[in-house]
Order: sequence, then structure tokens, then C-alpha cells
Amino acid sequence: MKAFDQPGLAVGIVQKGELVWSKGYGKLNLANPEPVTPNSVFYCASISKAFTACAIGLLVDEGKLSFDDPVRKHLPWFNTPNTFVSEHMMVRDLLCHRSGWITFDGDLLWYGTDFTQREILERHAKEPFTHEFRNEFGYSNLMFIAAAQVVEAVSGMTWDQFVTTRIFQPLGMDRSRVETADLAAMKDVALPHVRKGQDPAAPQKSMPYQALKGADGACGVMSTVTDLAKWDAMWMNEGKVVDKEFLKPGTWSTLTAIHLAMGGRRDGAALGWFVEENNGETVITHSGGMPGFILNHAVVPDKDLAVICLGNGESYSVFAVTNEILDLYLGDGSADPVADMLPRLVKRAEREAARRAERETAQVKGTKPTVQASALVGTYTDKVYGDVSIQEVGGKPVLVFPHAKELFTGNLEHWHYDTWKWEHADPFLEPGYITFQFDADHKVTGFKIDLHSPDFHFYKLDFRKGK
Repeated sequence: MKAFDQPGLAVGIVQKGELVWSKGYGKLNLANPEPVTPNSVFYCASISKAFTACAIGLLVDEGKLSFDDPVRKHLPWFNTPNTFVSEHMMVRDLLCHRSGWITFDGDLLWYGTDFTQREILERHAKEPFTHEFRNEFGYSNLMFIAAAQVVEAVSGMTWDQFVTTRIFQPLGMDRSRVETADLAAMKDVALPHVRKGQDPAAPQKSMPYQALKGADGACGVMSTVTDLAKWDAMWMNEGKVVDKEFLKPGTWSTLTAIHLAMGGRRDGAALGWFVEENNGETVITHSGGMPGFILNHAVVPDKDLAVICLGNGESYSVFAVTNEILDLYLGDGSADPVADMLPRLVKRAEREAARRAERETAQVKGTKPTVQASALVGTYTDKVYGDVSIQEVGGKPVLVFPHAKELFTGNLEHWHYDTWKWEHADPFLEPGYITFQFDADHKVTGFKIDLHSPDFHFYKLDFRKGK
């Protein structure tokens, strides 16, 4: 906790179907005294992907669809930039990150926006592929959004309803939710903690939950160590709850098998899971990360073991905890993941500080923009994201993303030449830098955004000014 400056953690160890040890550390909210407990609710982010895959598996078990069904059999409107891929994308392709789009492609379409899931997918269908279909890894939240739409089309229930009635309730996950609005009536809820603009020098502060309805399927589950222990117990028992079948054996095997081989520490992508080897044992695992939360869990079916670690901050402490516990059970207990990770994190912090300093140093003082703020006013369109606007308020330009107004509204302050600094409202992301482009008559034709983020591809946006 101290080494990673972690606000709060909830940790659990599951063996042979039982939560044999659990404990909370730190605070739900750094501004208040209430402690984290094993029953504290955390936003589980991408841990939710296994719930979406499980939902598909339950529908397969009912004979309502097949993993090999073309997506268009259930979503006739589904499209991609490639006709062959559009026609041949199977349901299983949605769940193992092999679509052809690069990691996090299109995530700005759901982040804080009011787009429906169908609108998100139809807009993103215009985004070109980078990778070869089914042959290269590109972590895709949007394909899990598509999978949520498949669940709705096949079952007649929304993803929220299906996960609640077909997974939470049968497994007894009583404190698990899929609607952030429900949290207002609950106690023992962990709040996300961020540093303004991801600045390591800024203090950690809690922020409200983000609904992110458009991302259901990719994320959306809120749960506790106590509830996730019941979920993981089913997975470690190969699809059974005690002796009762929850998933058919073949479906469990399909969901946990590798469908795309990967390099590095992971052996490959399963359906809603990743597969790794730890001390000779096969581990199915998935982490989660959203503004203010990083979380992790790992299941070792052959050892009837699972480790759950939920954190309400931006640190990697959850991976250190998970690795430490797995080594105690599977290894010789000598691993020291904190000592291994901290030097790498220090170097990363140094690189980030140097990057920030370089941006400040590169600013050319004393320059003026080549046009008045009034010339920037207008509607600008990106072919995938759609329209944004620049308005003049009190003589200053304000950039507004109308579909994500709460996050992406903010003043443009002149930086240098025809580049302006965008102080948007999102407490999580760094400021952006907007550089305007002109035609031969020096009329504004558009702008590009330079906003450093490993999670969201602002660099792909190319806004063109309307006539």
C-alpha cells in the first residue's frame, strides 16, 4: 500500500469453491475515514469481459446461437471497413481480440459519450483496419460492445438484464450491479481516485463514477471480492457450481481455450480471458482499468485456486499482490514482485516527466496566432467521431465535444503560433494541444489534437471545418 501509494485494496483467495481468506486495506475515499472491506463495491472495468463471454456461452448452451455463427446472422447491420471481414466475422471473433483493429481503437466513441451501442459500432465501421483479420492481437473493447448487442438480439434482454438475471442471481452475487445509478443507495462503495491530468505530482482525489453505458459488454460490472469469489469458484470448477452444471463442459473449454496465440508473458487470448503459465500451471486471468480503478483476478482451475485484487487507484499494486499470492501457492514463495516492479515504475515515471518537460521547453514564447479567435469558431467534423464545435465565449475560444460535453468541454488558451492548449474538463486525461490548418487563402480548414494517452487515440481524429 505504501510502496504504490494505493488508496484502497480488497483482496481475496478462493480455494475449492470457498473464499478462504479476504481482507480490505485503506479507504473507500481518501477524503473520508470509511475503510475498504471484502464487501466493498468496486467498478470492475474489463473484468466484465468474461461476463459477456459467459453470457454468450449460456446462449450457446441453450442452442440459441453458435460460437461460429456469423455476427451478421444476429446483427444484420454489423459492418467493418472490409467486406470479407464483415461477412465472415464470427461470434467467437468478437471475444478474443483478433478483429483487425489495433488496441483501444474507437474507444473515444464510448468514453463519456451519449452514443448508443449501435451508433458506436456503425461509426467505427469507417475506421480502417491495421492488422490482418484473425492473425494479430488488437485489444478491442468495441467487439465486446458488439457481443453485448448479440446477447440482446438473441435473448431479448439487454446486457444489463441478462447479466443480472442469468449470472448474478443464480450465483448469489447479491452486491453486484451493472447500473452506476444503483450505487447511490448502497453503502461500502469504493470511489475511483485520479491525479489531475495523470500528473504524478498531483494529489490523488476521488471522482464520481462514470456511467459509460455505451461500453456495456466491454465493462459495466461492479462487484466485490465476496461476490467475485462465487464467480471465480464456478470457473475453477470447470463450469460447475458445487456439483450443478452452470456452463456445459464443452462451452467452458471453448471459453477458456486459446483462440489467438500471443507473445510475451501471455500465452494467448481466450474468450473474455487471457491464458498464462505460472510455475507450470495454466492460469486464466483478466485485469481491469478505468479512470481511478485498476483491478485484477486470476483463476488456476487445476489447483482449484483463484486470487482477486481490487484497487481504487491508478497503481499496479494489484498485480504485485496477485503475483505474490500465486507464487506462495504455485512457486516456492521467494518471488518479490514489489521489488521487481518498483524500479521499472520509477524509470517509467522518469520518462513521463521528461516527456512533459520537453513539451514545456518546446513552447515558443512571445508568438501570436495568425488569426483571431473568431476565425476559429465553427463546426468541425471527423469522419468517424462526427461533429465538434468551437464557440467564442467572452472573447475566448471554447472547444466542445457535444456528445461528451461533461468531459470534453474546455477553453483554448494560446500556446504558440497556431497551436492552442485545450483545458478540457476530464479530471483523468492530460490537457490537449490543438493545431489548426489553413488553406492557401489562410482560412481555417481544420485541426488535429495532440493529447498524450495510451488509452484513447486522439491522434486519429482529423477534424475538418464545415463550409
